[in-house]
Amino acid sequence: MSNILQIVSDFVEPYINSLMAIFNDLEFWMQGVVLLVIAIFVVIGLFVFMKKFIVLFIILAIIGGAVYYVYTKTDLLSGLIGYASLFSVNMFIF
Repeated sequence: MSNILQIVSDFVEPYINSLMAIFNDLEFWMQGVVLLVIAIFVVIGLFVFMKKFIVLFIILAIIGGAVYYVYTKTDLLSGLIGYASLFSVNMFIF
């Protein structure tokens, strides 16, 4: 496992060093602007992720409610389970 981490570290480290050299050569106010832009992108990304997660949660809740309704109010699932057992292989010989 540490071998994989070392390979990734060796691959990424030169890029990080060159980006940090470029960033350190910028003026102080420009470093602040770059950090502000990065922070805005991170916040927007978090909101987009939360929106997608909430939509996924709502869809799963609707599907779960439908399955619960079908399971408790109808005999559809028990009929399907009984029908599926017809195709199972009986392992008892005697």
